[in-house]
Amino acid sequence: MRRFIRRLAGAMMAVAWLATGAMASSGDPDRRLTVEDLLGLEAFGRADISPDGRWAVYEKRAGYNTMTEVRLGGRSTWTIMDLWLADLKEPATPPRRLLPAEGLGLQRIAWSPDSKRLLVTRLRGQTFEYGVVTISDGAVTWTGLTPDLPLNGAGAFWASSSVLVFVVRPDGSLPLVLGYDGAATTRRAEAWERTAGAHEPSRTVIEAHGGVVSTETPEPIQRLVRYDTVTGEAKILLEARIGDFALSPDGTKAVVIRRAEQMPLGRPELLHMEDDRRHRVAIIDLESGRVVASPDDLDVAFHLLRWSPDSRGVLVWARRDGERWTEGRLGRVSVDGVDWFVRDKLDVGTSAEVALSGVKADWIGASPVVYAKDDETGSRDWHLLSPDGPPRALTEELATAPTRIAAAGPDVLYAFADGAYWALTGSGVRRLMETGANVREALVFDPILGRRLKGNEAPRRNWSPAIAEDGESLIVGENGATSFGGVASKDDKVVAVSAEGLLMLRSEGLSETLIRRSLAPTRNLDSINQSLSDVVLTEAQPIVHLDINGRQTTSWLFLPKGAARDIRGVIVKVYPGWADNLARVDPLAMTYSTRPEVFVSAGYAVLSPSIPGDLSVRDRGDAYVRSADLAVDAARVAFPEAPFDRMVLWGHSFGGYATLEIATRSDRYLSYIASSGYSDMPGVWGEFDSQGRIQPENGIFFRFNQGWTEVGQGGLAAPPWSDPDLYVSSSPYLRADRIKRPILFLTADMDFAPMSQSERMFSAVLRNSGDARMVTYWGEKHVIWSPANIRDYYAQIFDWLDRTLSDPDRFTRDAPGDLPKDVSIPPAPRSPG
Repeated sequence: MRRFIRRLAGAMMAVAWLATGAMASSGDPDRRLTVEDLLGLEAFGRADISPDGRWAVYEKRAGYNTMTEVRLGGRSTWTIMDLWLADLKEPATPPRRLLPAEGLGLQRIAWSPDSKRLLVTRLRGQTFEYGVVTISDGAVTWTGLTPDLPLNGAGAFWASSSVLVFVVRPDGSLPLVLGYDGAATTRRAEAWERTAGAHEPSRTVIEAHGGVVSTETPEPIQRLVRYDTVTGEAKILLEARIGDFALSPDGTKAVVIRRAEQMPLGRPELLHMEDDRRHRVAIIDLESGRVVASPDDLDVAFHLLRWSPDSRGVLVWARRDGERWTEGRLGRVSVDGVDWFVRDKLDVGTSAEVALSGVKADWIGASPVVYAKDDETGSRDWHLLSPDGPPRALTEELATAPTRIAAAGPDVLYAFADGAYWALTGSGVRRLMETGANVREALVFDPILGRRLKGNEAPRRNWSPAIAEDGESLIVGENGATSFGGVASKDDKVVAVSAEGLLMLRSEGLSETLIRRSLAPTRNLDSINQSLSDVVLTEAQPIVHLDINGRQTTSWLFLPKGAARDIRGVIVKVYPGWADNLARVDPLAMTYSTRPEVFVSAGYAVLSPSIPGDLSVRDRGDAYVRSADLAVDAARVAFPEAPFDRMVLWGHSFGGYATLEIATRSDRYLSYIASSGYSDMPGVWGEFDSQGRIQPENGIFFRFNQGWTEVGQGGLAAPPWSDPDLYVSSSPYLRADRIKRPILFLTADMDFAPMSQSERMFSAVLRNSGDARMVTYWGEKHVIWSPANIRDYYAQIFDWLDRTLSDPDRFTRDAPGDLPKDVSIPPAPRSPG
């Protein structure tokens, strides 16, 4: 027991040394990444340039570990976000805080068309509110209206320079994306108190009928509101469960997706991420408030809600009730009804693809274009549709058709393809770049923007930002290209654009600088994490080898600096279908999950093996073993001095499932780490999500778990009673007696990968006299958010690595006649310093 305590204490001392000892050497060019570096990261968020090009507003987050509470899960960081304003016409004037008297918790939403006002939000505790800032004097008017944030759509738009249209929560409660987790913990505590008080019943009741779930409390509704920023008048346009909305280009109408009646589970088919309600469309006149609804049996897919340039109709992908999404059609919805377009011989994707990502489409004048595969040629192109004629391919002369539209004019669309910028018209494509030029689209980094707004709602303009082959920043359009100079690196991100220039984030180590590029000299606006600019991040080494199907693939190996003989061990981190080569992501997200660079800094090598993601369900367990072995063997040939005899296999989520599948088949690794892993497929299929149990009116994710198991990554294609043998063969829980090495289970009580999956495996290992540790984090989800828990999470892993790789007193199985070992768990370690 003393050895165990010393080991965990030693791991915490290592974390503390990495956090404090390395911090003291800020001028050392060999500075490495530490846990405390991650927790202290500041971050830039989103940015926007005003329509007149005068102002830039940007979000800046304080250090991650400055959060005072983490009740909102991953969006708790919104409480430490601030807004800054830069005058782009006055280079000598430094940026300033937009609302210095308001404190933190601010985020930008949208500029008014005349650039005089900015819509923002403020988050304080359980209060979330829209505000309108007047730029000329910095005054802010708080509306008293609580934003709703639709999971798949838009929340707010300017209809004119003084009128806003947005979705709000009538009761003032937090939107689900903010309040779902906190509401669950609060309700659970209240329910326990009612039972303890002995005078009130404390229960939830749900019923199933015809494949539909009903709850005692109805799902909340939202309001679509027209808000006049001059008079302060708020006019209710619609009360419904609102999933998305879009304003017409002329600002006179709104099209709204209402989440209507529930669909029976599994009819006509089960889809993993599909909404449980049908989607109905309505068009609203913003002045009169008149509402015109589409036919009651028309079910509209998310991710496509595109107004025509003349504001007369909206392009949607819709099906009749009871049809599959693949049976849908492209239609134009207007106040006069629905017009359908011929799409014969065009394949827009599977039902799952339509439900998850939508159909990509836009307008050229009054005619729609859709991105689809031609059933006869097998090629994917943009096709022009008509009400009565066959589709016509517009991009067939390109080597590779663009997958998205970059910008849209009234009669022309713009896109990047084959290293150039193209205009798409009704007669085909027209090159807008000089022959020999090689450019790519400079995508604007916005981690919050929904899928439709990000990829299926091209800005209405005739230019686009681009990056040339040599890293030069450009604006390209009908009249050619305007160069803003500079050289963009692979880690640079464009965060805002205008016709006169763009804002970019330039990284050095873990520091970032917000820069302005235009025809004027490049201007540095602001910077963060400057003390971390000398952190040296490891470049992953490509390990090229053949996969189990004989195809060439690449795994990635992160090696510590120094002699290979000094490497403490090798961590093999698995995830089918993906191999990690990222030492760095942007600071906004780098704290989340676990970064391989932290372990490299501590002296471990990290191998991310390439494992195919399209494996047969019946064969994938053995294929995981062989795939990992091929990557390990190839890395061993490339770096023979590395200690490939001291390996730990680690996987998170579906990677955790792969880890357990390998653990039941291989003893090549000295131990295993299964984080948020799946182990028992019948259990996954029928499990409720933790938060949904206590607030069922906000959704119990039946489609999520059942869909994941049958048609998602689980891939079992049927419920458990239809093919029980397949469920058995896909459940490492039922082969736990074959596990020969110790396992560390990491789980959380609010994870959508149920913690019961880890508990079952731990119980099985215990019953078989095996060795395991299970660490459960309370109030956490699929990713750990609390700084204290993140610190402990790393400490637990470091201790496990030390115990199973370098400690001679390793885990060993008891002989049948041995007495049980008494292993006490020490108190939770304190944070360094």
